[in-house]
Amino acid sequence: MQPGETERTQLKRLAYKASHATSDLHSILDENMVAHVALVADGSPLVIPMAYGRVGEKIYLHGSTGSRLMRLLAEGPEVCVSITEFTALKVSRSNFNSGMHYRSVVIFGRATLVPDDEKAAALDAISDALIPGRVAEARPMTKKEAAATLIVQVDLEETSVKIGVNEVDDPEEDMKLGFWAGIVPIRRGFAEPIPADSESESLPVPQSIRRLIDRSQ
Repeated sequence: MQPGETERTQLKRLAYKASHATSDLHSILDENMVAHVALVADGSPLVIPMAYGRVGEKIYLHGSTGSRLMRLLAEGPEVCVSITEFTALKVSRSNFNSGMHYRSVVIFGRATLVPDDEKAAALDAISDALIPGRVAEARPMTKKEAAATLIVQVDLEETSVKIGVNEVDDPEEDMKLGFWAGIVPIRRGFAEPIPADSESESLPVPQSIRRLIDRSQ
């Protein structure tokens, strides 16, 4: 199902910002790192930021078996997952008309516990989503670590994609009053890595880390 095809994923206001392209959905998910996961716990709303990884038409979320949130997600609740990427500040001549440039995804669905025999692949997907190629460079996960980890998946069946990139659109009456307007781009990037200890200082920086930094320059 493409983004925006259900009643609760259709944009009612500023509908021109909606994207129905699966390519935009995948791009936003693949180029960002943090999802805010919302559910109802004991009758109250709960929102937690989490790392994630996409494989096909689903995303994976993981955490410790000791985590209250992960135990709640393992029970299979309805969730709402949001990912937002800010790209610029839009500064108008009035604060009322100012805003942001952004790309965002909202996912509605049910968390589903990933079985033990699929854990390794799911964790690899999350690791490589954060640092592409890192899985091949790191020590493999142990059985003890796998047993201490819970992973859930959420299918990308019901999603909404919103992209705001409009230019400054001050009304005519605000023009020629001596107030500045424009776009302030937001830069994102990675700095040089800091070795954790003397052993790491003696070793070359892994290629996955180097590629990550180089791509962000």
